[in-house]
Amino acid sequence: MDDPSTDMTSLQIARRLLGEALPRHWQLYIGSLICMIGVAGFTAALAYSTKLIVNEVFVAGSATAAYQVAALLVVVSIGKSGFEYANVVIATKFTRSVAAFYQKATFRAMVAKAVPYFAGKHAAKHMAEVMLFGRAAGLVVTTVLNKLSTDVLTLIGLVAVMIYTDPLMSISIAVLFPLIFGLVALLTRRIKAVAAEEIELQGRIQAVGAEAFEGIKTVKSYGLEAKSKSKFAAAVNALENRMLGIAKMTSLTIPLMEFLGGLAIGLFILYASWQTGQGNRSAGDFTAFITAFLLAYQPAERVSQNWVLIQKSLVQVGQMYGLFASAQEDAQTGTASLEGRASALRFEGVSFRYNAEAVALHDVSFETKPGERIAVVGRSGAGKTTLIDLVQRFYAPTKGVISIGGQDIAEVTPDALRDAIALISQDVFLFDGTIRNNMRDGKPDATDDEIAVAAERAMVTAFAKDMPDGLDSEIGPNGASLSGGQKQRVGIGRAMIKNAKIYIYDEATSALDGANERAIMQATVDSAKDSTILFVTHRPSTLQWVDRVLLLDHGRVVAFETHETLMETNAIYRALFNLNTSDEERA
Repeated sequence: MDDPSTDMTSLQIARRLLGEALPRHWQLYIGSLICMIGVAGFTAALAYSTKLIVNEVFVAGSATAAYQVAALLVVVSIGKSGFEYANVVIATKFTRSVAAFYQKATFRAMVAKAVPYFAGKHAAKHMAEVMLFGRAAGLVVTTVLNKLSTDVLTLIGLVAVMIYTDPLMSISIAVLFPLIFGLVALLTRRIKAVAAEEIELQGRIQAVGAEAFEGIKTVKSYGLEAKSKSKFAAAVNALENRMLGIAKMTSLTIPLMEFLGGLAIGLFILYASWQTGQGNRSAGDFTAFITAFLLAYQPAERVSQNWVLIQKSLVQVGQMYGLFASAQEDAQTGTASLEGRASALRFEGVSFRYNAEAVALHDVSFETKPGERIAVVGRSGAGKTTLIDLVQRFYAPTKGVISIGGQDIAEVTPDALRDAIALISQDVFLFDGTIRNNMRDGKPDATDDEIAVAAERAMVTAFAKDMPDGLDSEIGPNGASLSGGQKQRVGIGRAMIKNAKIYIYDEATSALDGANERAIMQATVDSAKDSTILFVTHRPSTLQWVDRVLLLDHGRVVAFETHETLMETNAIYRALFNLNTSDEERA
């Protein structure tokens, strides 16, 4: 499903969002509703009090009435300001509560997505979506249930005062409403067309900035500061231009409201002078009417602006719901377990292509025995990475079946498959935290003793003992305080603690010296005797630890034999490792 959000109208999106938000935040809404009614009521009372000021104080000249009206105005002002303050505080909390909920939900949905969703897109763009989707949801909920509702209730109260004081003039002014609604409808259609671009442009800024900072050594080494500045400036300018365009559209309501308001006041003054001359209305009536009209101007203007802004945010909320729907589809794959299954791995006629032209694997078939150690080798682009990605079901085969212990992995639950496989890659990723916590990610319920054993086998203890807090030492974002070899050892320890059926070592010892590599390889072999181990490697030193070698070339299986057999029979294999018979004899 490319964009599930397109199946929902703005009204359907709004109904779903409000239906989800209200039950969770009903207490805030009740408090907000009380404040909204208070603001509307006191604002209407303020407008009506001007009639008393003119008729009872200025015209009648009553001193008693003056004190009474003055006291009334003080009470009305205090009440109105108190409710307005409380309403703003509640609205802020309301917005953040809703935004935080949907930011968490968006992040959960993204993490649940399959790997292809993240291909070719910078991580910063995904985080921009997380933040923007949540803010859009919070803005819609708060605007509809608080800001818009407050202004609408205030308008109702003020219109009631206008109708009470002069019904005929109130009906005449109502003729202006179709003009306002027509403009708002036009702006709504135009703003929807550009709202979706905001997320992409926000993500672009974050991606360009993060790219420069993450690769700061490369930037400095190659003198790319000017290029980085130019790319970032271009991204900022693009967003600025788009936001300016949106601001121009949403602000068009201001001059329209100013013009129509001025027109209405001018006509009303002519009408009021005629009615006063005829003695049909008192000066207080007209003062109350025009005060109510002027007080209604700002909420009416905000209603039109907020309505246009809601449409922009609803586009982003629709994209959020589209993400939720597709994430559920990705998660609803497989119901089988691998409990009690052997560690044998089997490919049966497996083919895979990333697109119509790029064929990565073609009719790959092989089978390992439980506990067998396999080297997966081949030139760059041979299909090694694709093969191990398919084993982990990061992608689904275009054709064929992959099974573990005779169970098709397409039918296995995601959690069961993750528990059965441990990956150690060349570029190990570590989370900000301690060595111990990073190793525990391999097995969340691991005891400290289990972590200590795995740390010893992976040669982590050898360097951790010299750190201030040992295994509890902080290592920074992605293990920034560790060397490349130390990071690989922590990654290997994280895998060792997992007790997986299949271990995948993707150039996992490339940053290690010979002594550490031999110690870790021996510990790996000794601790995973019943597991199948795949070594994706270009290093001849790894070959002494494997039972057989799977040789790939241009996405096809060229051979699946022992190292000794391939040395004797396969020129591609010998050339790949730059080995010859005399080299092998010396080894």
